[in-house]
Amino acid sequence: MPITRKPLEIPPEIARQFAADMRAYRAEQDDIRRDRIAVGTRHMLLEHMTAGTKPRLSEVKSYSS
Repeated sequence: MPITRKPLEIPPEIARQFAADMRAYRAEQDDIRRDRIAVGTRHMLLEHMTAGTKPRLSEVKSYSS
């Protein structure tokens, strides 16, 4: 059963940074650098999520596909 989550409400500046990070993720060929981008993006999103909710790295990577 898939986990249903409430949509994030993040400031426009953070949304733009997320989009830029995902473009960089897709453009990067090195797997280690891609993981670093995904981890940094996850930490950025954690700052704007409700308490007790944590995005999984796999979820952050799935947004970039």
